[in-house]
Amino acid sequence: MNHWQPELGGWSPRGGFNFVNGVTALNGGAAANNFNAYGSFLLGLPGSLGKAYQFYDPMKTREFQQGYFIRDNWQATRRLSVNLGMRFEHFPIMSRGEFGIERYDLETNKVLIGGRGNIPRNAGTTAAAVMFAPRIGMAYRMGEKTVFRAGFGITNDPYPVSRPLRSPYPAVIVDEYQPLNSFVAGGSLATGIPAVKFPDVSSGVLDIPNTIATNSLQAGKLRRGYIESYNLTVQRELGGGFVLQTGYVGTRSIRQGVTYFDANAGLIPGAGANGRPLFGRVGVNVSRNYFIPMATQRYDALQTNVTRRFARGLFLTSSYTWSKSLGINAGNSDSGLRFYVPSQFSKNKAVSDFDRTHSFSMAANYELPMGKGKGMMTSGVPAAVLGGWQLNPLVTLYSGTPFIVATDGSSLNAPGNSQVADQISANVGKPGGVGLGAPFYDPSAFAAVREVRFGNMGLNALRGPRLFNMNLGLFRKFQLAEKVDLQFRAEALNFTNTPALSNPNATVTSPANFMAITSTISTATTAQRTLRFGLRVAF
Repeated sequence: MNHWQPELGGWSPRGGFNFVNGVTALNGGAAANNFNAYGSFLLGLPGSLGKAYQFYDPMKTREFQQGYFIRDNWQATRRLSVNLGMRFEHFPIMSRGEFGIERYDLETNKVLIGGRGNIPRNAGTTAAAVMFAPRIGMAYRMGEKTVFRAGFGITNDPYPVSRPLRSPYPAVIVDEYQPLNSFVAGGSLATGIPAVKFPDVSSGVLDIPNTIATNSLQAGKLRRGYIESYNLTVQRELGGGFVLQTGYVGTRSIRQGVTYFDANAGLIPGAGANGRPLFGRVGVNVSRNYFIPMATQRYDALQTNVTRRFARGLFLTSSYTWSKSLGINAGNSDSGLRFYVPSQFSKNKAVSDFDRTHSFSMAANYELPMGKGKGMMTSGVPAAVLGGWQLNPLVTLYSGTPFIVATDGSSLNAPGNSQVADQISANVGKPGGVGLGAPFYDPSAFAAVREVRFGNMGLNALRGPRLFNMNLGLFRKFQLAEKVDLQFRAEALNFTNTPALSNPNATVTSPANFMAITSTISTATTAQRTLRFGLRVAF
């Protein structure tokens, strides 16, 4: 990849000023809210400010992954077949082409640039020469209508490290200014963003300024994670053309990579910058992130599918999944962790952001039983008008996704950590409203935190609205000649015009729209009903 993207940590080449609630709030007073942030803006006192500069132009990333696979099918008996496989993989550390990678050394507070000076190209990080991934599958036929299947396999995490390492210092220079605590500004609009000094990289060993954030691998061997997958299913012919398949499907993600593990997050609530490990030692008050394979995730599901083979003009398939995804990294790998304070670290384990408990989908292809060769109205005007039509419905219904009820973290004063709200009602009411003034959940069931502590809620404790969609197609084919036909198509995307609603705004300290749903999400179809008509000629 040859890349130009001077951006990291939310900062862009334009520079930015981040106005937060705590700067104009009273330490120990009422909980800060977004009106405090507006007050900070009026005073020109941002909570943080920064700018990103691209030093390498372009950023080069080179990564050559290799995989080799051996498989054998063994017919053990007339009823039992076994499939055995082994994958051999090499996932190297990326390079910059003629140079190697950059690595931030936490002990020396310096950056090593591979391939420059006396620094080796890998800058002290190595990868396994060969990774193994075995797989086994079995199928056992019990009679003529029932088959049992089971499988187990390991998949090594192929996540390219060129994604998290495309823009560390000095490839991109992220210069940011953070406050010493939640109740003071990080700078001012009047003084602006200080100029940055570009480094001399020839020696391969760089001093990194205390205001520069960066990403890095750790020294030593990068132990990539892997995914264990298992399944146990039964397939049964029910008669009438129907086939049922149901079973358990599960995965365990071992050492999933956390892209932004902040090694300089605040570990002492209330201490502000003084709680950062690097601040007291070398004065660093910004994030120093590592790509660390460390998060464990699990997914368990009961999956059921019923299919009717095409017969008498009807094909039908429907699927239902009851599942749960759980792990210590509730978001995706780019989100990092939410709690770094040791006493709260266990709270990182939660239902995944993308989890949907129930998922149902159904699709059908139905030729109406009228017209030539059908069972009804086979001739004359009725056949000419009603014959040849085909109906294609597609219905999906999903549970809502979970979300976090958050609050301002000024009183917590622990940079890098998230703050959750207090739940003050044992039972949270759910009016189910949509729009301003019509909350989805009862706002009075939650409260902001005003003390130096974390809120009592867990991550992803509530779920948003379900998702429903129905597409409908109506087709008819006209035979114009022996080898020429004309097909009329009418299609409705989101036939019921049901909106795909986003989760509620869930920050207690945004009182104007707390627990209100004010937006929709992007789906595979457009949010509004769309009608399409077309003619198709085949010859």
